[in-house]
Amino acid sequence: MIWDVLEGFPGVSRIQVVNFNSGKERRMNRVWKWLFSLNFERNFLVSFLKLLFIWNPFSSFLMSLIYEKGSLQSIGFRWGWSFLEATFIGLFAMLIIWSYLIGEKFWYGRQGKSRPLHGTGWFLLFMAILVPPGLYLALRLIVYLINWTFVGDPITPEFHWEYYGSETFWGWMLLLVFFFVKSWEELRDAARSSRLRAEELEKERLQALLTKLKDQMNPHFLFNTLNTVASLIPEDPAKAEQVVIKLSSLFQAVLEATRKTNHALKKELEFCRDYLDIEKSRFGARLVSRIKVAEGLDLENIQVPVLILQPLVENAVKHGISSRAGGGHIWVEVGKQENQLALSVEDDGVGFGNSPYAGSGTALENCRKRLNLEFGAEGTLEVTAGKKGGARLVISLPLNKVSTPEKGKS
Repeated sequence: MIWDVLEGFPGVSRIQVVNFNSGKERRMNRVWKWLFSLNFERNFLVSFLKLLFIWNPFSSFLMSLIYEKGSLQSIGFRWGWSFLEATFIGLFAMLIIWSYLIGEKFWYGRQGKSRPLHGTGWFLLFMAILVPPGLYLALRLIVYLINWTFVGDPITPEFHWEYYGSETFWGWMLLLVFFFVKSWEELRDAARSSRLRAEELEKERLQALLTKLKDQMNPHFLFNTLNTVASLIPEDPAKAEQVVIKLSSLFQAVLEATRKTNHALKKELEFCRDYLDIEKSRFGARLVSRIKVAEGLDLENIQVPVLILQPLVENAVKHGISSRAGGGHIWVEVGKQENQLALSVEDDGVGFGNSPYAGSGTALENCRKRLNLEFGAEGTLEVTAGKKGGARLVISLPLNKVSTPEKGKS
């Protein structure tokens, strides 16, 4: 299909193609429903008008082509005759059914009950029953109009079953086609509604799980930071006060951000930088950190999960650096590897398994779960030994799913 060809053009992603395709499908569905779809139970009058002035001329012309294989004049004559007959039949059926519905409403209203709702199948069956008498009446009305309009000897209406039997048959076939089309539309709409509902339930489930994972991380962050403040109070109360002020400002920003699932990578790096500044108040010169961003990356327009990187920085400080007498270094780097965004945290601390603090693994486990929920197999967390003896953790995210269009550009 043409939608698949679009993927071959530079800058056109699969998501854009799917959105374009689904938008095209929605527009086609709207056109179909507006022009051709019959829904008698919801809009009786509009459906009958579609039947008379859209389906009727088309079906009568098709029938004329099938039966009249002669000149265009004979095809046109039969088409005009069949169109008039079908129009009279439709008006006759509309009048009878409308009268029945009014009587039904009046009858149930007197009994204090609501009128039963009828589906499209009920209307079509009612019309099928009215086709033979409607056809007989249409013949007499057309002949009457001819005798009244044209000067000459009047003609007598003759009901030939050989001709009108085929007219009745094709009338029933048309109603049967309407029934199958309407049944297909209802099944399609029911399937689409079920799919959309299932997708919404899945989104709600994933959002609840992401919120749970995020809420597990916030107390963990607060607990570690308050430990830092507590250790400073006996040694340097003034510095502890500065850290509390900075911590208050940091948590205000964190709480504002965690109301969302994703935020700008620039904001995530600011959290990491503020946290490291707080920890430097405790460790002093023993903690050296650096945050490096590769050229060409727009941190404002790259969206990452909230607090996805900061807990890894916490682990590097607590398990890698804090237990080392001489302290150490922490490097936070943001880079691009082919179509992946790489976020790495590395330290030159004691390395895995050598920290005196027993970790529960909550931060790494939550990080992996969140990546899997949001990006599937495309979001990974890789844990390896660092180049200088510590630990290195790398988060890989699909760049096309975290990048957003720049403001002012399409």
